[in-house]
Amino acid sequence: MKRRESSTGNSILSWTRCKTGMKNWLSNLIHPQREPAAIETRVMSANQPVPNEAEILALEKEAQAMRMEIEAREDIIANLKQEIERLRLRQEQIIAETVTTRLSGLFGELAAPSSQILTQANLIERQGQLVQSRDVLAVARRMVRALERYGVVFAGQVGEQVAFDPDQHTPISGTVLPKPGQPVTIRFTGVSYQGKTLYKAIVE
Repeated sequence: MKRRESSTGNSILSWTRCKTGMKNWLSNLIHPQREPAAIETRVMSANQPVPNEAEILALEKEAQAMRMEIEAREDIIANLKQEIERLRLRQEQIIAETVTTRLSGLFGELAAPSSQILTQANLIERQGQLVQSRDVLAVARRMVRALERYGVVFAGQVGEQVAFDPDQHTPISGTVLPKPGQPVTIRFTGVSYQGKTLYKAIVE
């Protein structure tokens, strides 16, 4: 009986040791020890040459030169940005001055005939005096010529027959719309400036 118990105990002990050994083997297989890698790193570090003082100084000079080059490029970029901004502001100033000059010239030419128109209107409406129609037309023509000198275009002549263009013409009747290319008669001239239509000619 004791011999059987001893045999059973030895079997359990052997199984336990075997089980423990398998666990250790699997653990080493899944999580290998780091010592070989550390040893390999130390060996590689020992084999690498140590830079001498001259090489270190050369590297420091090269790094300093690169820093200076980067700073110089940053200064160039900053100066270019300032120059671009200066040119942009100058361009805006030139445009504003040009527009002001042209408008001042146009208003100067329209000032006198506009004043005459107002005077003629006062004579007719408030004082009941007669004003020659040719005098009114003369003032109006002066205003038209001033506008033309500054680039305003009056398209077509009253009574002229042209082909209907919906981009340039507006029918006098809102109920009848001519077809594109259909002959129509201009009743009020169109007005444009620098290729942009300001007022479509009225036709029928």
